[in-house]
Amino acid sequence: MKKSSMLLLAAGLTTGGAAFAQSSVTIYGIVDTSIRYLSNDNAQGSSNVRMDNGAISNSRIGFKGTEDLGGGLKAVFRLENGFSSDTGAAQQGGRLFGRQSWVGLAGDFGKVSVGRQNTALFDLMADHFDPLTVGNYETNSWMPAAATRVRSDNTVRYDGQFGPVAASVSYAFGEQAGSTRSGSQISTALRYNNGGFAIGGGFQQTVDTTAARNKATTYNLSASYAFGAAKVFAGYYRMKDATGVNGAFMETTNYSLANTAGGNTVGVERKDDGYFFGANYQATAALSLTGGVYYDKSKNVAYQALGNVGDGKRYTIVGVAEYALSKRTQLYTTVDYNKAKDAAVYEITNSANGKSNLTTVGVGIRHIF
Repeated sequence: MKKSSMLLLAAGLTTGGAAFAQSSVTIYGIVDTSIRYLSNDNAQGSSNVRMDNGAISNSRIGFKGTEDLGGGLKAVFRLENGFSSDTGAAQQGGRLFGRQSWVGLAGDFGKVSVGRQNTALFDLMADHFDPLTVGNYETNSWMPAAATRVRSDNTVRYDGQFGPVAASVSYAFGEQAGSTRSGSQISTALRYNNGGFAIGGGFQQTVDTTAARNKATTYNLSASYAFGAAKVFAGYYRMKDATGVNGAFMETTNYSLANTAGGNTVGVERKDDGYFFGANYQATAALSLTGGVYYDKSKNVAYQALGNVGDGKRYTIVGVAEYALSKRTQLYTTVDYNKAKDAAVYEITNSANGKSNLTTVGVGIRHIF
């Protein structure tokens, strides 16, 4: 039986040689590890020094490939696993390909892909407008991660380029019997680029699976301008959430007032106005400097553990210096200061220690292959 199978495989490889010659598969990845000091790392306000998955990128290994189908049409796929380089543990809940798992077709019309994918709005921020390209530390990534939800299962996505305009839209199926709306998500992104100037934005709405079918919506407008060795960034988010997911991502409070009250009160959802500013400067061929400021003003915030319901504010100031040893290997250092006020408290900086701020410093190494 094994001998017959090998003969059939050999025959297939021989007869399909022309097709295989026009296909390609690439193995790629990032290993990013850092040592990090935190001024306040538990409910008692104790400091800590620990090794973490990197500050710049989440570690990953992936496979991507194309097959030329002729006539300008290609089959494309990507499988990407996320892992913590400090422990080797799988991320994304232990999924084998938790970061991305999709297949699709690409051509002059653009690309259509199906599977587990980044949301259209997340890629707009990560690839073009967030000065940190969405930082990996939880203290740096809270705002773009909360607003865009990063990635979704069961997603069909379209990406197209029309001269200076790029457009993306993704739709995630809720897969709830009896309601196509429950659990679904739509995300859109539009970007215009002209020389050093770019402007873009998008809309995203996620529907939860409760009977009330509460929604979380995000509106975004961002811009960047590159001149010489420098590039500046700015953007605005408007978030409305009655599902509680935004608060969990932002690591301040877990639920909107509506959900905490238990009544799913219409019009009492959590609301956030978020702003970010940043700049990148290529000081030398090897040294890159990046700075960013993230600010959020929240309304209708509730934290049951503290009995704290109302409005809050939160901001982060972060700086990163990267030194390239080669095109694939970089050393870096990063520092950030974080402050939360009123109802926007950190879970680790609660009333037990009376602290509402956090400072972290990290040094690390990243290798790209």
